[in-house]
Amino acid sequence: MTTRPTAIDALAAAPRRAALVLDFDGVLAPIVANPKTSAMPAGSAASLVRLAKFLGTVAVISGRPAGFLIDRVRVPGVQLLGSYGMEHVTDGRLTLVPQAQAWLPAVAAARRALAAELGGQPGIRIEDKPASVAVHWRQAPDRAAAADRVRAATSRAASQTSLRLAPGKLVEELRPPVDIDKGSAVAGLIAAAQPAAVAYAGDDVGDLPALRVVRAAGGYALVVEHGAETDPRLLTVADEVYQGTPGFAGWLGALAAAAEAAAQQA
Repeated sequence: MTTRPTAIDALAAAPRRAALVLDFDGVLAPIVANPKTSAMPAGSAASLVRLAKFLGTVAVISGRPAGFLIDRVRVPGVQLLGSYGMEHVTDGRLTLVPQAQAWLPAVAAARRALAAELGGQPGIRIEDKPASVAVHWRQAPDRAAAADRVRAATSRAASQTSLRLAPGKLVEELRPPVDIDKGSAVAGLIAAAQPAAVAYAGDDVGDLPALRVVRAAGGYALVVEHGAETDPRLLTVADEVYQGTPGFAGWLGALAAAAEAAAQQA
């Protein structure tokens, strides 16, 4: 029986024809209580700079707005996709796909309804995004009670606006009901690049479509585990698992070294 190469071996075998796609929070950046303070550690940022020089495709896709990624991922050559692929950054220009633009009035209505119902609740934070609205309760003193309030409120808002309800780690989000997610975004990147090897790294349920797409393409599903917060479904699709962002940062550095060595020998 032939042993499958590791993700590093596969990507570094032909780095100019390799593609690496990464989630941001929980993968490149540690999960923090206040999402506004989220940032890549210096080591991961340095590895990303090196990888952008030697891999054919490096991209970051997040549920965060593309504007956030522009500010946090200041690495030339890295493609940025925000709002689960609904926002694209091309040559420094940010665009929102037309399918999502049609739902902006519904997003605004949901935002108003959630602010009226949940505004001022201890530890509950409403995040305003260009094409969606998310409600977090990570900082709530009683997470269980906060989860019940948030889920009830977001369910009502979804029913009233026909937006799609999407759960995550201590967050519920309302998005346009369009067929765009991290999976379709990654499929588009693969179609454009036609890589010889591809890997996607994620840590939350919103990453499942992308992890499944890369596996279907013969690539590598990389999962960053965060203990009890990690949904078991992620582990069932994982080809490789890393313990927290420090563990993944080590892997990223090793890949950068391997890709650089292979590129120099070519």
